Amino acid sequence: MINASEILMGREKEYPLTKDMEYNLLGLIHKVNMLLMEYPNEVKVSSGYRPGKYNVNAKGAKNSPHLTCEAVDFADKDGEFAKWCILNVSLLSKLGLYMEEPAHTKGWVHLQIRPVKSGRIIFKP
Repeated sequence: MINASEILMGREKEYPLTKDMEYNLLGLIHKVNMLLMEYPNEVKVSSGYRPGKYNVNAKGAKNSPHLTCEAVDFADKDGEFAKWCILNVSLLSKLGLYMEEPAHTKGWVHLQIRPVKSGRIIFKP
């Protein structure tokens, strides 16, 4: 299970959240925790809220869902969480979670609540 402080990483002090971002954060936490309740292992947040310079330093997309508390990344060095998510794509879909294709995210799993243009649950960034 994850909580707001793990996603915010203390960055909300420098870059306060808007009401919309607070709403996004609550939805993200709820949906991701529903997923994690089914996953048999523990995972750790590697990247959450990335406002301003944090997104630039991470070489994030200019319109990254990390900017608006709509995405979270989990460390996944062995690729086990990614494999599990692919095997459970119907659960991702049911929860309204979208995942970047693991081929593009080696060492981590990116999950977001912002729908993607393609409509695909597992998508190319």
